[in-house]
Order: sequence, then structure tokens, then C-alpha cells
Amino acid sequence: MTIIICDSSLLILLSKLEMLDLLIEAFDDVIIPQAIYSESVTLGKILKKMDAFLIEKQVKDKIINLKQIKDIAEKEDLIKNFNIHDGEAEAIVLYIEEKADLLGTDDYKTLKVCKILEIKYFTTPMFIIRCFFNKKLSKDSTLLKFENLKEIGWYKENIIIDFMNKIEKEEV
Repeated sequence: MTIIICDSSLLILLSKLEMLDLLIEAFDDVIIPQAIYSESVTLGKILKKMDAFLIEKQVKDKIINLKQIKDIAEKEDLIKNFNIHDGEAEAIVLYIEEKADLLGTDDYKTLKVCKILEIKYFTTPMFIIRCFFNKKLSKDSTLLKFENLKEIGWYKENIIIDFMNKIEKEEV
């Protein structure tokens, strides 16, 4: 059973790319902490963001599981020591508490923390590539997802182009 913890950045981008269902299909247990729910759903609904409503539906239907962290002190240490936000700190704590397999994030600071703490992670571009190689997306659909990610995401263009080149080179 593969358990993943997601932060807001990954959930929001995958929602905007219409890939949230693929995320849920790919992993046995998708979990978010309360602070991520507050960031991506509660705040998102106030801002009338469509992705907030999509994520909320998955949580209400218990397809994405919402969990509280236990170790508040660890959360505070992560915030203080690494200058990350509440949600990302809770996601890391929940990853540790749940003995999760992967942490899904697109947050630059959180990715640095993952490397330092040796947390296994994945990003939206990595997930798109995974879907392609697992034949969940066609070559054209995959390239289109990357084009859309260039528009809606915060990745540097050269990173997206590198991923697209990997897809272009594949014979399907």
C-alpha cells in the first residue's frame, strides 16, 4: 500500500491540470494535514478558486483523507529552522507520523527540506512523467499538460522543457 502526503502546491496544480483523479488512482492512500486543507480549500473557496471546490469534494467523499498532526513541537521546529509555511511543515510532520512513502510538493523550500531530511518526494512534473510512462496519458496529452503547467505553474521554463524533451524522445 502506497501512502502519500500532499501539500497545497501539488494539489492545486494537479487540480488545475485536471489530474487530481489520476493522483487518487495512482496511490492507495492520499492524505493531507489540516493546514493544507485550510490553505487549499478554505482560503481557496474565499478566493473562489475552482481547484478549492474540486479538492473539497475529494475530501468530503473521503477519497483524500484529512488528518491532524500529533507533534506540534516538531511542526514549530520545522517552521523556525527551515522558514517554511504552516501547511508544508504539517505535511512533513504527517509524512513522518504516517510513515508515508512519498511527499507531494512543488514548494521550493519544502523540496530543499526533503533533501536535507532524506524524505522521498515527487513534484507535479514528476507525476506527469509517471502518468505518461504508466500509460495513463498519451504523448500528446502529456506534452499538453506540460504546456499548461508552463502557463499556470511556477516552474522555470527550462525545467519544463527538459521534461518535455524526455517525452519527445520516447517512442510510443
